[in-house]
Amino acid sequence: MLKIRGMDSYYGESRIILALDLDVEKGKIVCLIGRNGVGKSTTLKSIMGLVKTPNGSIMLDGAEIIKMPAYERVRRGIGYVPQGRDIFPQMTVYENLMLGVWSKGRKGKMPEYIYELFPILKRFEKRKGGDLSGGQQQQLAIARALVTDPKILILDEPTEGIQPSVIQDIGNVIKKINREMGLTVLIVEQYLDFVLGISDNIYIMEKGEIILNGKTSELDAAEVQAKMTH
Repeated sequence: MLKIRGMDSYYGESRIILALDLDVEKGKIVCLIGRNGVGKSTTLKSIMGLVKTPNGSIMLDGAEIIKMPAYERVRRGIGYVPQGRDIFPQMTVYENLMLGVWSKGRKGKMPEYIYELFPILKRFEKRKGGDLSGGQQQQLAIARALVTDPKILILDEPTEGIQPSVIQDIGNVIKKINREMGLTVLIVEQYLDFVLGISDNIYIMEKGEIILNGKTSELDAAEVQAKMTH
């Protein structure tokens, strides 16, 4: 589904990501983890075409996308929820969701399953996005990415600043869309319990490089924890 080979990423003249290799198999949930400032969010921005990537390859469904503009990557099936969520605070929940529908060039209605996945959004569809709690905003941001009907959903720190009960709800939704819709998911995350409970594969990043990766079920949780905190 997504295959990255030898990718370098730069902010200005500073190289942040060094010859990255990363695979996200179709139908899997893959988590990229590591401490603050090691390059996780930059990796996602690189996949989206939001930072400079002069070297390497990013293949989506067998097509090279590393030179494509961000809007074309979205059109080809990447749904992206950035850190900070980026919803429109002055627009209602419904209007935020419909922007996602229209961005795909679709007319008409929002898929009904969205409100089944996120009942709170149905209840608050006339409420302004800025009046929602952090957890509700995160659910809205994920829902807005889903209405574009992506092939792969990319989430940057979905549990950040969210209360535990809502974290569980978001984890359940991610597992559900993965299982029932076959949606491939790539998540950047620091909350290790969440990662261990949801992922098929884990990549651990340190200073712009992958230092450990493998199937979640085969990795030693204590070793993963040590790599995150050393």
